[in-house]
Formats: sequence, structure tokens, C-alpha cells
Amino acid sequence: MRLQTLFLGLCASALASGCGLVLGISSGEYDPDPFGLDGGAGGAGGAGGAGEPDAGAEPPPCTALLDDLEDGDGAIVRCKDRVGNWYTYNDGTRGGTQSPLPGRPFVPVSPGHEPSMYAAHVAGSGFVTRGAGMGFDLNLAPGGAKLSYDASAYSGLTFWAKATAPTHIYVNFPDRNTDLEGGVCAGSGCGDHFGEGLDITTEWAQYTVMFAALSTDGWGVPAPAAFDAAHAYSVEFHTAKSTVFDMSVDDIAFVP
Repeated sequence: MRLQTLFLGLCASALASGCGLVLGISSGEYDPDPFGLDGGAGGAGGAGGAGEPDAGAEPPPCTALLDDLEDGDGAIVRCKDRVGNWYTYNDGTRGGTQSPLPGRPFVPVSPGHEPSMYAAHVAGSGFVTRGAGMGFDLNLAPGGAKLSYDASAYSGLTFWAKATAPTHIYVNFPDRNTDLEGGVCAGSGCGDHFGEGLDITTEWAQYTVMFAALSTDGWGVPAPAAFDAAHAYSVEFHTAKSTVFDMSVDDIAFVP
């Protein structure tokens, strides 16, 4: 698969931690061993979606809301120029456990942040090199190819989250400069995404990440100066290596 070369090229950075560690597979491209470790798994948003939209249906204009999960499926809220699916991913550690598994249907869980009925959820442990997480693509072409999305009209992201135990996560935003799909970086220079670390508590709370505050870990080549919101690919919620995680997110929206 095309990302396996990227993952293998990043082995030298495998013990690092931080916002640049979230690496997923484009929706609809399931690779059972994305890190080349014979047993790992990467994300597959296509398995969690609601299928391709009706080609004859005109999508509504976009609002700031990305997903409130209330439709009960694995797709974000579809609107003009924005269609994507939820996926999970991990670093491929042999013996690691994760639910839902990458490549399997992504089904929201209940309850969500009140009064919401549903939330996105991921749980697992045993990933000792890069960790694991969940996320969603922002713009998919018919057939599942990943495209960039223009989020430059917004200044950040807000969402509600909780975990069964206090958990440090990274909210990452793959963009044209850090995602292999963007064509700017190549091989081991890709994957150092812009992001920010947050501490999630055991009660539902709202968190906000501003684009102006995002940073990389610094190992990407070429090193981008700032997050390119006009060419964003995905939003990912990542746990660092060796983390036991059980977390939910809900009511994800851009900040105007």
C-alpha cells in the first residue's frame, strides 16, 4: 500500500511522542499491516461510512458542525465539498488490542454528551511504538480517494470529550505539507502533522484547539512554517505509545 513506505521510512522516529505521531490511512484504503510489522492495522474510514452519496442529490451548504453523531453512522455530516468517514488506526504492535478494529464498521456508541444520544468512541491498549486513535477525513472523492478541504474560513476546532481515566491525547490536522497526499513532503519527511496536546478528564468537557496554536514535532521535511488550513485532510484524536485508552468525543465543530 502507498502509506506502508511512509511508515517504514519513519522508523527512526518511532520512539518519539507528540502531535506529529498520528498517521492514518485514507478512507476506503484498508491495509492490514500499515507499519510493516505483520499484525498491525491502520485506519479505514470507508468501512464506517454510510456509503457513497446519491450522485443526483445536491448537498446542503456547510455549517461549522462536523459531526454530532446523531445519525448513528460512521460518516460525518455531509455538506457541499465536505464528505468523510470515521476510522480507527494503530501502530501495528503485535498483541495490541483496539475497539473498533481498523477496517471494521465504525458505529457510534450511546450515550453521548447530553442531550446527545451518540458519540464516537475508541478503546484499546498495548501499542508501544506510536500509539493509536480515531479520526475522520474531511473530503473524499467518489470511490474513497482523499482530497484536501478548505477550512481557512475557520480559526480552530471545538469538541466535547471524556475518558474512563484521565488521558493525554493529541488532536492532529494532517494538511498539504505533512500528509503524503499533499505532494509536498515525501517518504520519511511526511507525517509530522500540526496538532496540540490536551488532557481529557473522566467527565464530559468541551475542548478547543485554535489553528494558530498548532505545532509539529519538527522532524518533518520540508519543515512547514504553519498549518495550511486551506488544504486540510483530516482530524485525528491520538493517544501516545503505551497508553491504555477508552475515550469518547462528540459534537465536533469548527470554530468560526
